Parts: sequence; structure tokens; C-alpha cells
Amino acid sequence: MSRIKTTVLGLLATVLMLLVLLAGLLFTHTGNQWLWQLAKQQVPGLSGTLVAGQLGTGWRFAELGYQQDSLAFSARDLTIDWQLGTLLDRRFLLRRLDAADIEISIKSLPEGGDQEPADPLTGLTPPLRIDLDEIRADRVRIELPGQTIAWQSLLVAAHWDDDGMVITGPRMAGLTITLLPAEDAAAPADAGPATPAGPFSLPEVILPFPITLQEFRLSDSRLIQDGVSRELSLLQLALEGEDSELRLHDIELKHELLDARLAGRLTLSGDYPLDLVLEATLHEPLLNGQLAGQTLGLTLQQNLAALEARLTLAGPVNASAELSARPLDPRLPFELALDWQRLGWPLVEPRWRLEQGELTLRGELDDYRLQLSSEASGPELPPFAIRLEAEGDLQQARLAPLALALPQGEARLEGRLGWAEGIDWQGVLTLDELDPGAFVAGLDGRLNGELDSRFSLRGEQWRLEVEPDINGRLRQYPLLLRGEVELNQDLQGTIRELVLNNGDNRLAVNGRITERWQLEGELQAPDLAVYAPGLFGDLAGTVRVAGELAAPEIRASLRGGRAGINGTQANGLALEAEATLGEAMAGDLRLTVARLQSGGLEFNDLRLNAAGNEAAHRLSVEVQGDPLAARLQLNGSLNEQGWEGRLSEAALDTPLERWALQQAVALSWREQRLRASAHCWSSNGAALCFDPLVAGADQGQAGIDIRTLDLARLAPFLPEDFAWEAVLGGRVELSWQGDAPRLNARISTTPGTFVSGDTRLDYQTLVLDAEMAGNQLQSSLAFDSRVLGRLQLNADVAELDGRRALGGNLAITELRLDWLAPLLPEVARLQGTLAGQARLEGTLDAPLLFGDISLTGGEVDTYSDMVQVRDFSTRLAVRGTNATLDGRLRVGDGPLNISGELDWSALPVSGEIRLQGSELEAGYPGMGRVRISPDLQITLGEQARVRGDIVIPWARIEVKELPESAVSKSADVVIVDPSGIVPETGPALPLDIRVQVRLAEDVRLSAFGLKTRLEGGMRIVQQPGRVMRGNGEIRLVDGNFRAYGQNLLIREGSILFSGPLDQPNLAVEAIRNPSSMSDSSITVGVRVSGSAAQPELTVFSEPGMPQVEQLSWLLRGRGLDGGESDGNALVQSMLIGAGVGRVGGIVTGVGEALGFQDVSVDTAGSGDSTEVNISAYVLPGLQIGYGVGVFSSIGELRLRYELLPRLYLQATSGLSQAIDLFYKFEF
Repeated sequence: MSRIKTTVLGLLATVLMLLVLLAGLLFTHTGNQWLWQLAKQQVPGLSGTLVAGQLGTGWRFAELGYQQDSLAFSARDLTIDWQLGTLLDRRFLLRRLDAADIEISIKSLPEGGDQEPADPLTGLTPPLRIDLDEIRADRVRIELPGQTIAWQSLLVAAHWDDDGMVITGPRMAGLTITLLPAEDAAAPADAGPATPAGPFSLPEVILPFPITLQEFRLSDSRLIQDGVSRELSLLQLALEGEDSELRLHDIELKHELLDARLAGRLTLSGDYPLDLVLEATLHEPLLNGQLAGQTLGLTLQQNLAALEARLTLAGPVNASAELSARPLDPRLPFELALDWQRLGWPLVEPRWRLEQGELTLRGELDDYRLQLSSEASGPELPPFAIRLEAEGDLQQARLAPLALALPQGEARLEGRLGWAEGIDWQGVLTLDELDPGAFVAGLDGRLNGELDSRFSLRGEQWRLEVEPDINGRLRQYPLLLRGEVELNQDLQGTIRELVLNNGDNRLAVNGRITERWQLEGELQAPDLAVYAPGLFGDLAGTVRVAGELAAPEIRASLRGGRAGINGTQANGLALEAEATLGEAMAGDLRLTVARLQSGGLEFNDLRLNAAGNEAAHRLSVEVQGDPLAARLQLNGSLNEQGWEGRLSEAALDTPLERWALQQAVALSWREQRLRASAHCWSSNGAALCFDPLVAGADQGQAGIDIRTLDLARLAPFLPEDFAWEAVLGGRVELSWQGDAPRLNARISTTPGTFVSGDTRLDYQTLVLDAEMAGNQLQSSLAFDSRVLGRLQLNADVAELDGRRALGGNLAITELRLDWLAPLLPEVARLQGTLAGQARLEGTLDAPLLFGDISLTGGEVDTYSDMVQVRDFSTRLAVRGTNATLDGRLRVGDGPLNISGELDWSALPVSGEIRLQGSELEAGYPGMGRVRISPDLQITLGEQARVRGDIVIPWARIEVKELPESAVSKSADVVIVDPSGIVPETGPALPLDIRVQVRLAEDVRLSAFGLKTRLEGGMRIVQQPGRVMRGNGEIRLVDGNFRAYGQNLLIREGSILFSGPLDQPNLAVEAIRNPSSMSDSSITVGVRVSGSAAQPELTVFSEPGMPQVEQLSWLLRGRGLDGGESDGNALVQSMLIGAGVGRVGGIVTGVGEALGFQDVSVDTAGSGDSTEVNISAYVLPGLQIGYGVGVFSSIGELRLRYELLPRLYLQATSGLSQAIDLFYKFEF
């Protein structure tokens, strides 16, 4: 018994000791360390250090790792914190699982075999409650075949009990998925279109237990494929799932391209019923920002057996679409309807527009139909209607048709496009009265006909056949295009009778391209104006292509008698060219032009010759012309490294004399850089010397020296009375490295002289400096003269590649203006002094100026003596983009004040100017002088507006003859410009004028026998784009008019203005002086009425009498109271009075041509004593005259000498001789 007891006690003790030992191994740190060491010895590839912990509460490992052939795992730190004691409460609690710096490498994945799908697990519940309070994994990297997955941090918690699983706060940051390129990807076999045997069946998915996912958040993730990174800023979602139903509460996605939200429900059983709503907003990166702000909404309803979808777009693109489809049916029946209000491309400031339209697509994969209708427009295109009807299947589509209907004509495309065995196309383009001018400006016409086309593509082998048959009219000339063209991928084929006839012009191409070229082309174009606006002349020639396919030989010959475009014209053009293409290219080109005109330049005998091959070629150019001529010779060679050449000879004849190249220039183009050796151009002691040039897109340098350039060469560009005596010199250096250019320049003259007429004005300094470096430009201009004054300008520009800020200052010290007179038209003398200080601000695009500039002592004399300006002083106060003007001057003896404000912040310049003056004197040679008193206000802006009054207190208008400018050309005169170029007439200056003109009491007119005082006034009005008009009356007061050999007194006279100023109406009554009539109680005269261009003259009398009697009283001063002789005398008086008025101008012109001055013809006397006089000045103050009686043959010679003003001594020789002394006065 004791033995049994002892044995039992021993067994119990042993079991107890084993339990104690097992507890020590499992629940002490020391025991766990011993077990960990044993595990590392027994498990190959296992490594790491157990830092702390035991089975009951968890462990902490450092440098944990596991290595196998296809699997590797390592973690720098792993902590497991759990409480096994909670198992007693049927609960497993993992308080914390924390891992950091984890790397997992899986070199191969197990291949899945064909397995029968297992029955879904349903109603699964855990045997105990599982709580995972915190699971954290930071800095994780997983390498799989073909991809790498890494993230920075992951934090998640989960709870699973009988009610299901709840996953809380999965938060992941910095997820990066990198897809590696596949090395041995097998190309899928082309099995052709497969048709499933029956409807698709969807698997039923049943969740084993309810799942709730709360606050899942993925931030700062990206996908990298082929070196391209696609970033996802944020993805967060929340969902619930039970059995087969998923409820998506809120799925939010933020990406650089868009923001999106998805919500709804989905059932993963049966036909997968669904109800989903997607909303998205697009961002700037899409289409360069054109879709920024675009929103879309997508609704999916019903199920996958009968899917209903609706899409709505709002923003830059506004459209909507509805789709009905049966995705589970193998034939995929569907119906799509898309409509829009207005679409454009580009989306911002669109050039192409598609107006309201609709597109429908319905049917099945093997039988569908498409319809499209809309209206479109494009740049320089009128609106046109577009209509498309098509039908097709999985192997082809048929267009029946695609039609474009324009306001002038229609184009229709019908054909078949197949893709079952490559690409096949066969179709016809039909033109019906189509106007090509709708597509290309200037090509107006009407085209009809067809263009048959066929195309096939098999791999890299293609073939194209085109057969046009088009006729009609182009630019009002008949047009015909006909022929056949066949080509393949090797550009081999046939061109059969391809002919383009347009008017009298003909272009024909014919031939074959096989192993050899056999092409011929001929051009006969007697009228080039057919082809394009502005083109003119004629050309004719031939082109032949022969030789091997890889080395075609081209021969071309072209002739033109006259050809040109717009302002450029070539006469006597001839081109001969021969070239062999291929690996060894060679050729010979000869171009000659007898005369070339362009703008104001004219060149004669232009010759260009180019010949050689890649290894050795040459170019020579020679042209004669005025003012430019040139001659150069260039040789070169081309190899694999680049091009090398030599400019061996060059000379230029310019308005600045002849310039010749002193030494040959070595040229080269290698490694995307142009190089030129140092060289100089010389001209009569002056030289332009260039440093060695190296120029490339990324870097380069250049320099030029200007040496002893005598500015007397500028004489052809300066006025005749102006010369500049000085010698110009300087240096300019330019270099660049990337986007950082550098510039240093200094240009100056020696002390020089401005020669203005007989005046010589010396200066001592004229220097221009400029330096650009570090994205800044500094420049200065200095002018210093002890005689003329001083000018100093400093201008700096910062941020040249950005804002281009402007800074600097301007200083003007006593700068005289005398030397500028020859540079100003019609200015004979100019005086004045400029002075001022100003500073520069703003930017180069919007400069600002602040300061004051004044003019003192200003005087202006003109060649025509129209005005004389004296005592001109003004001050201009500039404040940024506006200025205040205040000035005074004297015009003649009259003062004029000028004031106003100007603003040039935006063009056109705006502002107001006020002119106030009193008795300003002006004159016009041969027309008289005038004094005016203006009070005008001028407003500048989009149009110039003039308001105010002009008073003319005094004027003496004495017209001896009209200037040529006052005589308008007849309406039937046609001016022919021999150049053939019609200058464009610019738009009229937009003027808005409302000015009142008033004549005071001392305005007198003396013109062509009329002497009178003028009174009255008018209102001058001009509206923008219209002629100037006048409204008012000018009265003739106390006047007389010499006509019909008599001095007629103006009883009433008015010039009426009511319309254009050059179309006044006349209302004048002039009577014969009663004192020269035999009966002073009778009044006789002439009435002038109607327009000034076509006046009507009538003779009247008081009392009334026959017209013959009126003429007698008007011409003779008495009636017809005699016999026949009186009647003859009357007729002769009438003829003499009318004839003298008509031939006076002719006789005057002949006399002046013979050397006489102031030749005049008139009549004198009355009645039987009427005579015709001709007089002229032979010397100053000495006048000779001769008179012949009308009713007697007695002549009279007179010689008059002016002793003093108005005091004459006259000798007369005729029927009697006499010497008389006359004093002339007027009252």
C-alpha cells in the first residue's frame, strides 16, 4: 500500500514538476527565450531576438526574420500584446499588434488548379468574442512577381462576435504600388469573335457573417507603371454587408484629375439588382485645364440583366445620355441616346462648334444602327448641317451616308469599312455644287462629281486607290480633275492621266512607279491669277522623274515671262534643275530672273547657281539692283558629322556704299551648332569685324566691332540742308548659356557737327551703352554739347523673363532745337530750348514716366509763310500714364494759350486740349492773310471731338489765280498706276466736329474782279465717317464785280451753306452802276442762283423790258434807240465782254511763258468807246499796255511807271500823245 502511495505521490510530484516546468517555459521570459532559441535551431531560416515577453501577455521581437527559397520576411520591431486570461471569459483580446520596417519578398505564387467551387459559408459565428483593439504596421514593403506594394503606415481595429464583424478605422497612408514590366508575356491567340452558347450566369456571393466597415481612409497613395506615377490623394469609404447585399454609404475619392462620390446598394445574387449614384467634378490637368469645373452624374438602376443608366454632364460640356442594355445576353441588346445643346472645341474659346444635336445607337453587337444629326461651324467656315446614318456588326460598318450640307453645296460619303481581316475601305465621295471657298478663302466656286477610293491594310502592307472625276468652276474659271492613282506601302504604283484643268491652265501627271521611276509632269499656266488672290503672271514647264526606285533622277524646267504675288514681281524667270536623290544625293540648279521688284526695291539680272553633291557642292548668287546689289560664292560639304562650308567671296552694294568681304569665312554646322570664323567687311576705310561665331540652342557667343564708319554716308537718308559730320565706332558682344543671355554694347561717335543750312552746331559726346546679365538690362544714352545742350537717359529693365520691370531717369539740360528744322517738313526755321527731369517706372509692356519737361523760346517759320510762331513756351507735367499741358505762344501778333490733359494708359490716347487765342495771324501765298480768334476744346478718345467758336475779326483775301489743289478732277478722269499695285486707302480719321465760325466787320475779298466785304457765319459739322458740312450764310456787302467789261455793283449777295462745304448755293444780284447809264432811273443787272458748281445766270431790269434791250443797257449803259449800227455795236460789245472773260487765262499763260509778269486782259470804256486792253510788267514797277477800240480801228500804246506807291507816271501814244501823272486812291 505504501508502495502504491509512494508511486502515486511520485507521479503527482512528477506531473506537478512537469506542470511547473511547462509553466516556467511558457509563462516566464527566461523560458520563452529558451524556447525561442530552440525554435531557431529547429526551423531553418528563422532569426531574430526575443527582447521581452511571455505567452500570457505577448512578446516583443527585434530584427525578426524568416528565409526560404521563395519567401523572405523581416521586421525590425514586432510587438504582440494580448491577454490570454480573457479566454476564460470566452473572449480573445489582442490589445496591440505593432510592427515596423517590414519587408516581405515572394518570388513565386502557387498555381491554382482546376477546383470545383466550394459551397459558400453562411451563418458563420466565432466560438468566442474576438477583439483586436489596435493593429499597426508601419513602413511595409512587399515584393511580389511583377509588382511591389509598400506603405508608410497602417492602423486598424476589428471586433467579431455573434452579430458579425465590425472593422473600425482602417487608415493607410503612403501606399505605393509599382507594376514591373512583364518579361515573358505570351500574346493571346486570336480566336476570332466568340459567341457564347447561352446567357451569362452570375455567381451568387454570400457573406459568411455580417460585415461593417467604418471610416476606411487611404491617403497619399500612388500607382507607378512604366516610370509614370499616378497619384491618389484620398480614398475613404463606409459600407455594410449581410448575406448577398452590400450597402455603400459613402465612397469618396480625391485625385488630381477629379473628385468623386459613390453611394447606393448592390445585391450579389440573382441578376445583381443595383441602385448606384456617382457624382464627380473634374480638375485642371484634364485637357490642359479645359475641363476644369466639369461635373458629371451617373445613375445605374435595375439589374445586370436589364441595366438602365443615365449620364448628365454640366460645365464646359453640357450633354445628357440614356442607356438601356442587357449585359447578360450574349447578343448584348442596347439602346443609347445622346443629346447636347451646344459643344465646342477647344472647350475654352472654341473655334469649332457643334450646335444642338442628337446621336442614337441601337441594336445588338451583330446588328446595330447609328444616326447622328446636328449643325456645325468652324474657323472661316459657314454653319453647315451634318447627318450620319450607319449600320454594322462585329466585322464591318456601312456608311449610308455621311452628309455635310453647306449653304452652298453638299458633300456625301458612302462606303463600307471592315476590320475582320485587317482594315478594308471602299467608298465614294460625292460633291454637289460644293463651294470650296467655304473651306479656303479666295477659292470660290462650284464643284460637282465623285471621288472613288479603296484602301486595304494587312499588317504593314497597305494599298490605296483613288479615282477622281470632279468638274465645275473655281474662281470663275472652268475646272476639271480626272485620273487614277494607285499606291502601296512602298510608294509604288501607277498614275494614269491625272489632269487638272483650271481655266486655260493645265497640269498633267502620268507614269508608273515600280522598281524604276517613270513619271512625267507638264505645267501650262498662262494665267496664274486663277490659282490664288494676288497671284499673277504665267509659268510653263516640265518635270520628269526616272531612275531606280531608291535613287530617283529628277529633271525640271520652268519658264515665266512675268510672275508675281501681291507687291513682288519677277520678269524673265527661268529655272533648270537636275537632281539625283537617294544615298548619294547630287544635283544642279540654275535660276535666272531678268528683273525682280519687291516693295521699293528693284533687282536686275538675278542669277543663282547651285551644283554638286553631298561631299562637294557650291552656291553662287549675283544680283544687280538699286539700291541693293550683291554677289557671293559659297562652297561646302556634308558628311555624317555635319556640314562644313566656306564663304570665299561676298560683296554688297548698299545705300551706305559698297561692302566687301576681306577674307574667306569658314562655316560649319555640327552637333546642333553653327560656327563661323572671324572675318571683316570693309568699305572705303570703314569696317565691320565679326568675332568667331558659335551659335546653338543651348549656348553661343558672337561679337562685332564697328570701325571708323563716317556718318557722311547717311546723306541719302537726310534732308538736303542737313548733314552729320562724325565717325561712328563701337563694339557689341553677345553670349548665352541656356536661358541666360549676356549682352555688352558700346556705340559712340567722335565729337561731331550737325550742319543745318549755313549753321554748324558742334557736340562733344554721343554714347550709347547697354549691358544685359543676370536677367537684367542696363542701358544709357548720353549727349553733350556746349552749343546744343545736354541729354542723359538711363533705362534699366529687371526680370527680363518675367515682369520686365522698368526703371531709370531722363535729364534734359538746355537742349536746343535749331538743328531739327531740316528734318521737319515745311519748317524753314526752328528755335527753342528743351529742359526737364523725369524718371522711368512700370514695366516694359506698360511704361510709366514721372517728371516735368518744358519748352522755352520757341519760334517756327515755314517756307510758305503761312504762320510765324513766336514766344512759344510750354510745360508738360507727366504723371505715369497721364500728363498736364500748359503753354503759350504768339502766332503773328496774336496770343494763343494751350492747356489740357492727356491719358495714354489705354489706346487710343484720351484727354482734352483747350485752345484760346486772339487775332492769330496766318496767310497763304497768293490767297491773302487772315486773323482768327479761336476758342476750341478738343476731346481725344475713340474719336476726336472738336467743340467751340472761331471768330475772324480781320481778313484780306486776294485771289489772282486758283492753286492746282483747288481745281478738282473731272468725274470721268481715270488715274492709271503703271506699277499695277493699287494702294490701300486707310479708314478716315474719326472726327466729330461742332464749330461755330463767325465773320466780323473787317473781312474783305478781292478775287477775279470781285471786291466785297464779307459778313455772316456758319456752323461747321462733321460726323465720324461722313463729309464735313456747313450750315449758315456768308453775305456780300458793299461789293462790286467786274464782268462783261463793266463794274457791276452787288445789290444783294449771299453764299448759302446747307450741306457739304464744297456744294454751297448762290443768291447774288449785281447791277450796273447807275452813274454810268444814260437814264439813272433804270436798273439793270445779273442774278446768279443755284449751286456753285452749276450756277444759273439771268439778266433782269427794273422796269421790265425785252432781253435785247436789257443787254444793251447792261453792256452800253443805254437802250436801242439807234439804227442798224447800234444793233451791231451791241452784238460786238456782248461778244467782246464774253470773249475776254474766256480767253484771259490763256493769254495770261502765254505771256508769262514769254517772260512777262502779271499779264492780264480786260475791257475798258463803255458804249462806242469800248476797247480791249492787254497789259504786263516787263520790269518791277514798269508796265506796258496796248488797247484797241472795239468800234474803231485806232490803237493806243501806254507805258506806266510807278514812282511811289499809288503814284504813277504814264506816257500814251495813239491818236494823240500825252504824258499824265496819276494818283490812285480808294474809298
